[in-house]
Amino acid sequence: MNDSTSMSLVSGDPFLSHAGIELKRAERYRIFVSLVVIDLSGLENLLGGWSPDRLSGIEGAVRAHIRASDVVSFVDQSSLALLFPETSRQGAEAAGRRLTETIRKFVGESIGHAVDYVLPLEMASYPDAAGAKSLATFLGELAHKHRN
Repeated sequence: MNDSTSMSLVSGDPFLSHAGIELKRAERYRIFVSLVVIDLSGLENLLGGWSPDRLSGIEGAVRAHIRASDVVSFVDQSSLALLFPETSRQGAEAAGRRLTETIRKFVGESIGHAVDYVLPLEMASYPDAAGAKSLATFLGELAHKHRN
């Protein structure tokens, strides 16, 4: 884990800044970049609330299963954002499914029983005509959410 990819709840702005830079790079060189946000709000009751240790544990479990070039950060206590440079939408979808399983397994081990809750995720990719919203719009929404 290097300092450039180590993000926390308090420092969501560096994540969004990094994502903006990656989007500009993708536009300039016509390469893929994808952003996935996993909604963890349904797990809060199972865990008895969010503690810094649990959030750090979830982030660490995810970080252990992504590439060094990928970035993970909590946008808020219940939204985990993942930036996948040079990754198509299909690749990000596969990674998102795999990482939600990783999170469910981590939480299940933490509470002592399997978690069957489905973790919703939202994603946007560039370039992608099939997405419901553009990556730039998605980044704007995340920035707004982080400010509030």
